[in-house]
Amino acid sequence: MMRRARLPLVFTLALVLPLLARPLAQQAPPQTPAERVNFQQGGTLYDPLMQFVYDLESRTPLMHVQKLTQTLLGRDVVLCILSNPPIYRPEDVVRSGKPVVLIVNNVHGGEVAGKDASMAIMRDLVMGDLRPLLDQVVVLNVPTINPDGAEVRRRTNEQRFDLNRDYLKLESQEVGALVTKVLNVWQPDIWVDTHHGGSVPYTLTYQTNMNPGGDPELARFGNDEILASVRRALRAEDYDGFWYSGPGRVGGVDGWTPTSVEPRKQHVYGAYINSLGFLFETPSGSHRLMANGTKVAPIPREETYKHQVRGQYIGQRELIRFAAERGADVRKLLADARARAIARGHDDSDDDQIPLEYRQVNRANEDFWVRVGGGRGGGGRGGGRAGGAAGAAGAARGRAGAGGAAAPPPQGRGAGQPQEVTFERVNRPVFTKFEVTRATTRPWGYFIPPGAAKVVPLLLDQQITVQRLTEPVTVEVEVYYATEVRADQYFQGHYLRAVKADKRTEKMTLPAGTLFVPSGQARSNLVSYLLEPETDDNLVTWGYLDDFVRITPPVTAAPQAAGNPDPDDPPQPQQQARGQQIPLFRLMKQTPFQSVIVQKYEGPDRNRYYR
Repeated sequence: MMRRARLPLVFTLALVLPLLARPLAQQAPPQTPAERVNFQQGGTLYDPLMQFVYDLESRTPLMHVQKLTQTLLGRDVVLCILSNPPIYRPEDVVRSGKPVVLIVNNVHGGEVAGKDASMAIMRDLVMGDLRPLLDQVVVLNVPTINPDGAEVRRRTNEQRFDLNRDYLKLESQEVGALVTKVLNVWQPDIWVDTHHGGSVPYTLTYQTNMNPGGDPELARFGNDEILASVRRALRAEDYDGFWYSGPGRVGGVDGWTPTSVEPRKQHVYGAYINSLGFLFETPSGSHRLMANGTKVAPIPREETYKHQVRGQYIGQRELIRFAAERGADVRKLLADARARAIARGHDDSDDDQIPLEYRQVNRANEDFWVRVGGGRGGGGRGGGRAGGAAGAAGAARGRAGAGGAAAPPPQGRGAGQPQEVTFERVNRPVFTKFEVTRATTRPWGYFIPPGAAKVVPLLLDQQITVQRLTEPVTVEVEVYYATEVRADQYFQGHYLRAVKADKRTEKMTLPAGTLFVPSGQARSNLVSYLLEPETDDNLVTWGYLDDFVRITPPVTAAPQAAGNPDPDDPPQPQQQARGQQIPLFRLMKQTPFQSVIVQKYEGPDRNRYYR
């Protein structure tokens, strides 16, 4: 079992004895591992990171460390809790009335600037000039959620899972612990995930939820209020920020394009659990924008990583400042979002629609900078290539494309000025809006037959309420029949399913033990995305219903008989195949029935549920 990294005894005494000789308040704030080597290491590895975390905790009563889980290679994933006065349990946050900001770093092993920035943020919150902010806000920090991948600069964890695609299926130890032990219990108001990506000359690129199935007011507030504040803070220090990710094309039109918007990703998932989720991406750092976004300047190679870390620091600091200054507004916004989600689920009219398909459109034309020269620099993820990931061809649906970036360039090698690169300022469409092209009415709830109960542990881990019928009930429901099930992509250990289905209204008698998921709950939008089989990220997508829905070829009509038809024998209607019944039955109208709420089974067998 991997335990806390330990320093040699002599070195430990040399470090600790001078500290004991003077009060904590008089101790000099420690340097981060990146600062000690003048940002030349290109990212702090696990042992020095944990040494810094535990050393900082020992210096202040305002910080506590909680172990969340242990990776497959025995490394601890920890949560750092910072507040004044100290807070030890999530229920104490409710009584404090403070907003909560969560910072999660290093989800992709080679993307490290946010991790080094967050160590400096923690130090400055408990021992530096950011200390007053802890009077107004609780800060949670996961310094590295993918320490196994980070140790070898690999994007994935030891399972070869991209952790930033695991938020719906929760198959990884790391994201499963983050969702069940942090998001569900601490319920952060603002949540940021740090990466490398985007296009220079911007120092930080960012994104919040753009999926049209999320609460639009959260997206508006995140874009227009919070990210606008982040950009002002960047410009105040002679940097600049812009939307993730970079120049690209949609429908043959040049513009600026984002990444795809499935809820399997952190910043989209955040909106579906009623949190303000943000993606912070650090471009390559070869250039920076100065003078309020009007002047491009090259950065010497040996200073690249320092500026990447500084951009992440400014962004994280500004989220904390915003929460401290406007905490009441943030908490009201999220409380209203939860109330709207519950109200939508209880509304059994036809007005409330669930998006099934969408297309990428221009949000607005904006001025931005693009590279037109050669040499070091550029755009795209990690500063290595231009273009966004999703909808580059104007796709009608979201995609499962890869995101993130490569590790920063090794520091301390080949120092000097980059080759000449030219940038120009253009005014073009910014394709960060996704417009609904097909939708369906939200039901009052979903029935799931007892034979499909293996989905229950996942729903409970997602903090979705599930009920169980105690008596049979006869109801009219809408039933999906899959007429085509494709699996065109292998990803995260799954052949991702895409379904075409017919929907029919039927009367059913459902036995006791049938499960029911009401739409009228705080995570109503997440309920619908998971349980509607025609969204691009649902239970069928990830194979949870493979016992019932198998891959099939497209259904085609039977060929007409050759020859001239007999006028006395009228043509018979084509017999369409019934298809495979998908065990997610939509109850459209409020209906009384007897049930109990399913409780989480906490025994060793996760695939049982309490009866």
